[in-house]
Amino acid sequence: MTPPSSFAETLRQKLRFHVGRWLASRPGLMASLGWPITIVDQFGTPGDTILTALICQVLKTHYPRLRVHCRTPNPVLLQEDPNIEMLNGPETWVEVNFHYLDLIGSKDGVRNLLEPTLGRLGVYTYQYQSRVFLTEDELSWAREKLSQVLAEKPLVTINVQSREQIKVWSLDRWCELVRRISKCATVVQLGGTDEPQFAEVVRLAGALSMRQSMAILAQASVHVGPVSFLMHAANGLDVPSVIIFGGRETPSNSGYDGNINLYSKMSCSPCWLHDSRGDRCPHSLACMEAITVEEVEQGILKLLSRRLERKTQSL
Repeated sequence: MTPPSSFAETLRQKLRFHVGRWLASRPGLMASLGWPITIVDQFGTPGDTILTALICQVLKTHYPRLRVHCRTPNPVLLQEDPNIEMLNGPETWVEVNFHYLDLIGSKDGVRNLLEPTLGRLGVYTYQYQSRVFLTEDELSWAREKLSQVLAEKPLVTINVQSREQIKVWSLDRWCELVRRISKCATVVQLGGTDEPQFAEVVRLAGALSMRQSMAILAQASVHVGPVSFLMHAANGLDVPSVIIFGGRETPSNSGYDGNINLYSKMSCSPCWLHDSRGDRCPHSLACMEAITVEEVEQGILKLLSRRLERKTQSL
């Protein structure tokens, strides 16, 4: 027989689940009552933290009076976000996990990463546009940091590595791309200590915090890399990017308008393979091999030209 205290706790948890789910789909009601809602960054990677913030931002756009809390392993990334009223605070009655497990499980190549979570919140129209908030001190630090290397050339940031090896373009192609682009741009390398060495770049990889990396990224004309934290951060800073998608996921899933998203449609894509699950590509990363140096280079030059045009028009 279940002890009375255990029975009461079980009943409380069930009641909380059902009432919480009902309220979560009615954020307008919660806003009118002044009740907070917590969005939980379930996956907890830096890129997913930026997307969790976007969920919060979409909610505030639709319901300005809604009190939005956020729980994330990376609170430092969101510490300046005015849309979030509390980071990693006490438990609230209504908590919604941001994840896209159903897209991964069904190998969905059509729906946006935010769609399942926002659907549970009753939000069906939104702008998929990240927002990153930096202080003026952080931006001034970045300008000073780059003052010795910036000349007349535009600044292009790159990062090579990813948590998932299926997102990593081959090193020989990166070497050739860097050799070509360094002739017309100052190339700054961001990312972690596992980034490969290039002779023609200003290497800041492994030397910066995530916020410092974003401050440097904010100075760039173009960013280049895989689907990653820096892709989401660049979009949040209005820095256009050339993103080497390959075929693991599609631009419809996570690609941003204004970027050049290089996707390889294969019979096996999108595969949503994860190294953390022990997944290995049985096709020797054919989707990444299908993307050429010329495609990436032309994408960079196109975005640089577009940026220069806008700059000229604003003068």
